[in-house]
Formats: sequence, C-alpha cells, structure tokens
Amino acid sequence: MKEEARQQIFDLAYKYQFEEGHSLQDARLALSLFDQTQELHDLPDDYRDLLEFAAILHDIGYWYGYVGHHKSAYRMIMDAKLTALTKREQRLVALIARYHRGARPKPTHKGFAQLSPDDQDAVAKLGSILRLADGLDRTHTDAVRSIEVVWLNDTLVIWVYPPYGIQTELWAGQKKSRFFQEVFDVPVRVLAAQ
Repeated sequence: MKEEARQQIFDLAYKYQFEEGHSLQDARLALSLFDQTQELHDLPDDYRDLLEFAAILHDIGYWYGYVGHHKSAYRMIMDAKLTALTKREQRLVALIARYHRGARPKPTHKGFAQLSPDDQDAVAKLGSILRLADGLDRTHTDAVRSIEVVWLNDTLVIWVYPPYGIQTELWAGQKKSRFFQEVFDVPVRVLAAQ
C-alpha cells in the first residue's frame, strides 16, 4: 500500500511538472525535522508518510501560477485519484501541502474545519514542519546538506550544514519557523553549524 501510494503521488507530481529537486529536498528536510522532533510533536510514524507525500506535492499549484499556488495545490490533490490513500489521508496530505505557506490553519477554512480535532492538530504540526523545511531550501539549490536539532536551554536550535554559502536558507528558515514556534510554543533558532 505504501509503495502504491508513493507511486500515485509521484505520478501526480510528474503530471504537473513539479520541481523535483526542490520537492525532494523539502521532503528530506521535513522528514529529518519530523524524526528529530518526535518528542515534541508526538505523532505516530504513519504521519511521516503523509508529510513526505505533502512535501513532494506542495508546489504542484505552480501549474496555475505562483500566486495562491498553495491553495491550488490543495484543490489539485483533493481532485486527484489517489486510490491508495483513504479520503481522510488524501485530505490530510492536501492540507499539509496547503499550509506550507500563506495563512495558518483556521477553523473557518473549509477543508480544515471538516477534520477531527486530532487531525487538525496533526495538520498544524506537519504543516509547520513542512513550512520550515521549505524555508531551508529557499534558493532551490539543495544548499543544506543536513540539519541537527538540539535543545539549548529552552530554545530549539536547528544547526544547518554546511555553514557557508547558505545565508538565504538561514534567513528563510528562521522566518518560516514562526508557524512552528506558534504550534509548539517553543523558541526556534536556525543557525549555521560551526
């Protein structure tokens, strides 16, 4: 089932000529954040696949243009025939992709309002992780090779490797960490590793 779902996700991504390198980089960074913040988000591992699928598809809305591409991606994912996913899983993937930029989830957002409170919580957590990962590939050049998440006092520090030539990723990662900080109620610093 997992491999069939992954194949359907990639088929959809290729259909809309996704930027493969950037999407896979975002997926890699998002999964690393998911794994390294397990005690913070406390989500079961099956959400990991949904995060990966959302990261792969998060920018397919570019097919219709940059403006509102996150909302377009939501609609495109919801309209797709992803038979290897349940309707619930498909909605979660679509919403996680939708919240990689723009407004944060609100009870007035149609798709979000239809979720159970637990699923709303999961979408907010995973959407904030994807948004942060997306910031860490701001230039779409795969500049960030790896990240290390550590606690320093009460601050979650994300060390970014390599330390040089990634100023834009550091800036965008810090900026896009705001949603993550709100969801988890922790300060975050994105820093170049020494």
